[in-house]
Amino acid sequence: MAEKKSKPENTPTKFEVVYEDEYSISIWKYDLNRFSNGPVEVEQKYKKAFFANDTKKKTLGDLANESKKVTKLKRPKS
Repeated sequence: MAEKKSKPENTPTKFEVVYEDEYSISIWKYDLNRFSNGPVEVEQKYKKAFFANDTKKKTLGDLANESKKVTKLKRPKS
């Protein structure tokens, strides 16, 4: 006869695994009662150094204001 394999009673059914590198922190949340093949939720947190070199993106209003300034300077004086 084949015996049933049972899980050890000490293993938790809910747990988190944290991965950290120089740019981000990833938190993988597992719930073995809901899904036993992988994480139920993954949370990404980026560190401030990751965004330090980014410049502010210009909006359409900023671009329109810059183009108006350029056209005013190029107008011939009468």
